[in-house]
Amino acid sequence: MRQYFTGFFTAVCITSSIFILTGSKNKNLGDITVSSITVVPGKYGGGFIQTFNDNGMETTYIGTAEDGVGIVGVHNSVGKQIAYLGAGNQGSGLLKTYNKHGVTTAYLGSGGQSGGSLQTYNQDGNQTSYTGTAENGVGVIGVHNSSGKQIAYIGASKLGAGFIRTNNSEGMMSCYLGSGKDNRGGHLQTYNMNGYLTSYLGSSRDKSGILSLNNELGVKVSTIGSLYDNLKYKGDGVIMLYNKNGEFGWSKDGIGD
Repeated sequence: MRQYFTGFFTAVCITSSIFILTGSKNKNLGDITVSSITVVPGKYGGGFIQTFNDNGMETTYIGTAEDGVGIVGVHNSVGKQIAYLGAGNQGSGLLKTYNKHGVTTAYLGSGGQSGGSLQTYNQDGNQTSYTGTAENGVGVIGVHNSSGKQIAYIGASKLGAGFIRTNNSEGMMSCYLGSGKDNRGGHLQTYNMNGYLTSYLGSSRDKSGILSLNNELGVKVSTIGSLYDNLKYKGDGVIMLYNKNGEFGWSKDGIGD
């Protein structure tokens, strides 16, 4: 009888072990309904949740990154990351999107100036636009060409006045429209391909209108504006011409005979 019981007990243990081992191989728990889930750091760092598609490709990642910050990563059907929501190197929030090749196409978040910014990129990864906060906390808009060179800029000066600046294909300034550094008033400046100032149309220091033309080296050769007499402003019109070295040569005022 004792031998019979021992053999029966052994059979039950073996059968139970088979069921346990068989069940442990299937890690799919099926559908689960819970009120909340708390993920804590594991053996190798912060906790995370990953999802995969039928082909074994990762589709999402929610968890902790290398620097201990929280992130959310979204991937396409072939496992390429197409969106990232998390924290940057300086601890500020950001959202990045990528094309199907993994190249960054947009950035929304806090920039290096601690203000918000939106940046876009083309298929080659070159920046095409910037809208956000610049130095001194002012708003700016920058437009770039296909090679990443900035060709247009709208923003505010240090004195708080607005301006528009355009650049050539190499990123060199070609035109400026706005208020000057001394905030004297509106003016338009043009530059040649070598970066030399060729013209100035706008307000003078004495609040009058002025047009100055320069040669190819940026030297002033002609001026149309208001008349001065011994450095005293009189308000009459005057035309002045200079030689190629900027030395005065001829003038005509509007006073008449």
